Amino acid sequence: MSRLKNEPNRELLKLTVGKDIALLEQLIVAAGGDHRGLAEITKSLPLDDLTSVLVDEVVFRANTHAADSAYRQDTEAPELGTVLVGVHHDGLHQERSLAVRADGTVEPAADTRADVSLRLDYDLHDLIRVLFGPTRPRPAGTYASSFLPATAGGRRMPPLETVYQGMDAAGTVLSGLSQHHPDLSELARRYRTDKWGGLHWFTGLYERHLREFRELPLRILEIGIGGYGSATLGGESLRMWKRYFPRGLVFGLDIFDKSAVDEQRITTLRADQNDPRALIEVEEKYGPFDIVIDDGSHVNGHIRTSLETLFPRLRAGGLYVIEDLWTSYCPGYGGQDRVPVDGTTSVGMLKDIVEGIQYEEQPHRAERPPTHLERNVVGVHVYHNLAFLEKGVNAEGGVPTWVPRAPRY
Repeated sequence: MSRLKNEPNRELLKLTVGKDIALLEQLIVAAGGDHRGLAEITKSLPLDDLTSVLVDEVVFRANTHAADSAYRQDTEAPELGTVLVGVHHDGLHQERSLAVRADGTVEPAADTRADVSLRLDYDLHDLIRVLFGPTRPRPAGTYASSFLPATAGGRRMPPLETVYQGMDAAGTVLSGLSQHHPDLSELARRYRTDKWGGLHWFTGLYERHLREFRELPLRILEIGIGGYGSATLGGESLRMWKRYFPRGLVFGLDIFDKSAVDEQRITTLRADQNDPRALIEVEEKYGPFDIVIDDGSHVNGHIRTSLETLFPRLRAGGLYVIEDLWTSYCPGYGGQDRVPVDGTTSVGMLKDIVEGIQYEEQPHRAERPPTHLERNVVGVHVYHNLAFLEKGVNAEGGVPTWVPRAPRY
């Protein structure tokens, strides 16, 4: 039996672009390229499918400011208005209606309504670039709009409440079309992850190391989805990463089936992080990954297994992140209740990696070849309960032997 969760047979099921990881990645990459590349990929895909993919992304981003509203609302909030999004390409046209509620949530409306608050019309390629392309420092107009179009031909002003509700509805949807991306602390709060605000204070450190990746098309794997054995709970940090990396594909790995968390740009995988063969199968099918984050079992032996298996398969220039180093001091997690801890713990392992980076300077190293970690870890950044390992080529040659090994005065 496969260690991965069962997936539909691609030969039997016609997948839309949003469910086809490879096609979605091609679209994201093309959004950052020239017109010819984007035209090449869009000409063979149905406008209906492409529109669904793009509007799904708009809905997800527009809901950022209402991401935690489900925890506060016992009843469905009243509707503020409807925004109509039109997409045009090669003489064809598609429309989607989005209903906006008073709590800020946005959801697809079942029908196209005449009394919309705002109508937006995009050229297909413009909308793809807005959502999946690099941020433009001085964006020009990319859409045509009509506010309260049902009243546009009349001279009588609609009720002020209608105007204000229409403006709120319009602004909510337009926030999902903005190239302004919230910082990670705000996203952690919105999506209710434990990476900031109580248990941990990781987001500022993540920003420091991940900021350079934010505009890139990439693949990120997080070990540990959350929610323990519940099939429906978890995925908070996966959504946070999806929102933080607008051009990223996010994968979550867990020992429990979390397929209910799957959505466009988020794919969950069922595997044991302490099983090297399962991890290799994941990487071969869904990698290579640019960033791997271990927020899994926190068992020290599992952390080592995952690192030794996945780091060699991490893309050059990528980052490997280990959370919750505190379990190094917990015997229940395979840690030790003494100081200093040894190399069987995550903290001890990191100490060994730091020393391994200096392998070219160490005496008697000719007696054995360097390990993969020694040859490819070029930087280690350790903070309270959090560590970042940078991958590259660690082979500068060492200080020449003719340089004195003792000071000369």
